[in-house]
Amino acid sequence: MNCKETQEVIHAYLDGELDLVHNLAIERHLNDCPACAQSFRVQQSLRTTMASRPIYFEAPEGLEKRLRSAVRQASKAESPRWKWRWGTNRGWPRLLAPLAVAALVVLIAVPILMHSSTEDRLAQEIVSGHVRSLMADHLTDVPSTDQHTVKPWFNGKLPFSPPVTDLAAQGFPLIGGRLDYMENHPVAALVYQRRKHFINLFIWPSTRNSSAAEDFRTKQGYNAIHWSQGAMEYWAVSDVNKGDLGDFVQLLKSGASRPSPP
Repeated sequence: MNCKETQEVIHAYLDGELDLVHNLAIERHLNDCPACAQSFRVQQSLRTTMASRPIYFEAPEGLEKRLRSAVRQASKAESPRWKWRWGTNRGWPRLLAPLAVAALVVLIAVPILMHSSTEDRLAQEIVSGHVRSLMADHLTDVPSTDQHTVKPWFNGKLPFSPPVTDLAAQGFPLIGGRLDYMENHPVAALVYQRRKHFINLFIWPSTRNSSAAEDFRTKQGYNAIHWSQGAMEYWAVSDVNKGDLGDFVQLLKSGASRPSPP
């Protein structure tokens, strides 16, 4: 069984829907293929997360109140003496005003909430990937402090070439890299160290047309910063404090052109 065949039936394998022959074939492939084994662990983690918490997102505090207030204000704009008259369209603007206001608010609010929910789920997946690498004692596939060893290791394993920066002089030594999976896609994971803390830097090609500002989040006690630069998306996650993680990100964004004390 090859990688493509395994990915096509991995969900059925997780659900226990395959026969013994296919189960054994998949298990043999997972033992021999680190990439598919990692993908399988990600799917297991996602199933556990989805089973342990409700699949919904909470609207921002006060949104319902603002919606109701907007509709009430639009309704008050109606003349109390207005009466429906067939054959005239003068009353239509008054009738549609509150509906238009409510529709406008929904059109503005819903995309924002959906985007926020998607980013929140991805942040949770990023943190889970970081924790998983620590718990499984699988920080690196290629342990090395040399960026010229780590970068070419990804050749042929990913459809892109991740930038690898040496930050040892700035107090964030590179210790290696590995393959990981986020949103069912292979990504590069570079591992740095800050004193006794590890920092996972996840990188994959960006779908944005321009750079995006930094987005800081805290999940399960871990700090995570997301940004896009050039043609890549970046997520840095660690249990280091926000200041150290912010310094790490700034060094990456500037290419470590200005050394800073460790």
